[in-house]
Amino acid sequence: MSVIAYALAGLAALMAVLFLFIALYIAAALRWGAIEAAVGFAVAFAVIVAIILAVHQMYLRQYRRELERRRMENASLAATASAMAVIPALLGKNKKVTGAGVGAATLILAAIAGYAAYRQFEQRSRKDG
Repeated sequence: MSVIAYALAGLAALMAVLFLFIALYIAAALRWGAIEAAVGFAVAFAVIVAIILAVHQMYLRQYRRELERRRMENASLAATASAMAVIPALLGKNKKVTGAGVGAATLILAAIAGYAAYRQFEQRSRKDG
């Protein structure tokens, strides 16, 4: 029942707006002439369409930039998590690898994790800045 009531109310509102535009057109036609009023209404609606499309394009560009920023942030987090997950595995397998090898691998992974954390901090600073 609610859907039917809202549909009928919406249809009535649409008709009210339509008749308002018809009244505005008749008033303009009486003042400036039928052709001039029709051209004026067409130009006004074309300008409205252009504004709506321009705003929508700006929104899409902003949305795509935000999506790319999130994708880079997620990749950075994944790299950091992967590096942190590998460190205990490397430290536990010291039977085959010498102490210097484990230290070098740990240092490399720590550097990668530090760089990923730095990039993430830099991105957040630019966003907040």
